[in-house]
This record gives sequence, structure tokens and C-alpha cells, in this order.
Amino acid sequence: MKPWIPIICSLLLMGGCKSPTSDSAEGAAVADTSAFYPMGAFIREQIEETDINNLPRILRYTFQEQTSKYPLGRDSFLLITGMFDSVLQQFANNKQLYAESILHDLSTNSYTLTYKPLPGKTGAFEYADILLNDQNRRVKRMDIKRSYEKNNRQISEHLSWRTNKGFLISRTITENEAKPTTEVFDVSWEPEKNNRL
Repeated sequence: MKPWIPIICSLLLMGGCKSPTSDSAEGAAVADTSAFYPMGAFIREQIEETDINNLPRILRYTFQEQTSKYPLGRDSFLLITGMFDSVLQQFANNKQLYAESILHDLSTNSYTLTYKPLPGKTGAFEYADILLNDQNRRVKRMDIKRSYEKNNRQISEHLSWRTNKGFLISRTITENEAKPTTEVFDVSWEPEKNNRL
């Protein structure tokens, strides 16, 4: 068995979880979602680019501060990126539960689009931030935070996508009174500059 298969299994077991469901949207005012950034389409374009350019994908997996490095085949890569797809699909199906705000930061020449659930609602994530270049409106980075419960475990996740470079999924798991455990999936596909782990 390949050494990274248990890692992928761990990710899939957690990834199948759904966020807490929101209150019924029946009768709720539906927000105008025409300006909402198409996050799912952006992720799919990034995945297609790695295929078109045949870029080598590397997984650095860290569990409790111990890091291992593995080459990542396409099928495993798609399994891990499925975490983003799942969360963003839930968002796309329930946009009326979220509010969008925009901040223009002149010091970094960027716009930040922030999505948070409306008061009294819960959704696929606690918040999502998209950092855009203010000149060409291209995405620099996307950050998503979500928390959920699965099998008596409280799970807190940070999903971060770095445009044309890679992505990171950091997960902290708390079970009963035990000390929290942390695991990080750091996937990159830009040419490596050194042999760091």
C-alpha cells in the first residue's frame, strides 16, 4: 500500500461531513447574488490549468508537527480539491444565506470580498475572503473558515487557495477532553525552488 493512502482516507472521512444546516430559508428575503464572485468556477479553472500545463503536484502532510512529502497523482489531487468543491457547492446552493462586503486596501492594491452568513443563519462556512488585485481583478488568494461536528469530534478547518501556486487545508480536531490534534495538507504545483519539507 502506498504510504500516503491513509492520509487521503483521513481527508475523505472528514471531507464527507456537512456543515450544520441553516434555518429554513422558506419565507426569507433572497439577497441579490448577481455580484457574488464565482469561487467554484475559479477553483475549477485552476485545476484545469495544472492539467493543461502538466505541472507536478506535491503534497506535504503534517500531523502533530511531523511532516512527510509525497508526489501527488491526478486522482488523489482531485480527491483533495474535492474539499473545496464540496464547500463551495454548498455556498452556491445557499447564497441567500450570505452577505457580501467589499474592502479596498490601497496599501496592498487589492480588494477583499468577504462572505459571512446573515445574522441568525449558518451555512457552509463561517466566512470566506477573496483577495483580488485591484488593477486586473484577478484572484490572489482565497481563504475559507468552517467548523462542524462529526462522530463526537469538533472540527475546525481553514482552507486557503494560493493562485497558480497551491492550496492548504489545516484542520484541528477536538474529541472529548483529549488534547486537540492538528493536521495540514499543503499541496503545491509551482516549480520548487529548494528541497524544503
